[in-house]
Amino acid sequence: MKNILMSLSLLSITSVVFGQQAPQFTQFMQTGNVFNPALTGINKYTDAKIGYRKQWAGLPNSPTTLFASVSGQFGATQDESPSMSLPVRGRLSSQFQTSKAVEHKRSMKHAIGGYIISDQTSPTALNIGNLSYALHLPLGSKWNLSLGAGLSVSQTSLNRDKLNVDVSTDPGIGSGTNSKINPDVNLGAFVSSDRVFFGYSANYLFRNKIYSLSDKSTLVAQQRVHHFGVIGFRVDLNETWYLSPAAMVKYVDGAPLSSDVYCRVGYKDVMWFGPSFRNQDSFSGFLGFNLSNMLSLSYSYDYNYSQLNASSNGSHEVILGFRFVGTGSKFSRPSMW
Repeated sequence: MKNILMSLSLLSITSVVFGQQAPQFTQFMQTGNVFNPALTGINKYTDAKIGYRKQWAGLPNSPTTLFASVSGQFGATQDESPSMSLPVRGRLSSQFQTSKAVEHKRSMKHAIGGYIISDQTSPTALNIGNLSYALHLPLGSKWNLSLGAGLSVSQTSLNRDKLNVDVSTDPGIGSGTNSKINPDVNLGAFVSSDRVFFGYSANYLFRNKIYSLSDKSTLVAQQRVHHFGVIGFRVDLNETWYLSPAAMVKYVDGAPLSSDVYCRVGYKDVMWFGPSFRNQDSFSGFLGFNLSNMLSLSYSYDYNYSQLNASSNGSHEVILGFRFVGTGSKFSRPSMW
């Protein structure tokens, strides 16, 4: 019995470490600085988001993820204050300032940001805190290069009192909560224009060793570097409609290649929607609104077509966004995605 219980505890924590090292989001371009620090401050305003994701709803103890992020540029001059480049028309147009972009001298920008994530999969939990910095450099008159670095601290914990076993006081398991704290670093680069973007990032560069949380001395595994590549473009169909397809590829040594593909359809810079696809996992749909200059709200639903479909009710994700623009500045439209 002792060996069986120990195996269960190791399996539980291993599934969290490998399955939830990099939190998974369907609306990945809305949580860009989580997987690529070069996206810190990519917009010309202070961008804050609060999100909730319930993965595989209907399964007992399925992952629940809460996150909050913020990032913004600093050191911009008044001449470089942001403005909206396309007019907004229709019933909601009065809520948006709609001046055309003014040509100005482009210069290097600095940005700082960070995020916190709490990922719960009882009896295990993963909490992450991150601080990031990005340098934004103009390349000619239309392109930009962003280079970013992030420092994070993660806490992985196992509540042994919540283990579903027959003998909760077995000395091979014990009681109470054990936890482990690890520092880490991620690096990234991102290139963009007003029509095209692509980028690369690498997370978990420290490749921390993973020990059993039951006894803190048994080596279970070692983290692998997570590689993320993203590419996309934007097409303005007219003054009210646009398309923005994008794809993200995730690779971890020893694991199958994972890819997310979506096509965002935007209407009047007020609403967006579209389909999304994750290979070997799910189809998704998303819908979002810019409720005002300052506030946005979006929702996505994942339908699993893998073996999880038999017992899962899909995954739900909600993101609330806030945009803050300095005094005297004009509202800037969100990035092309």
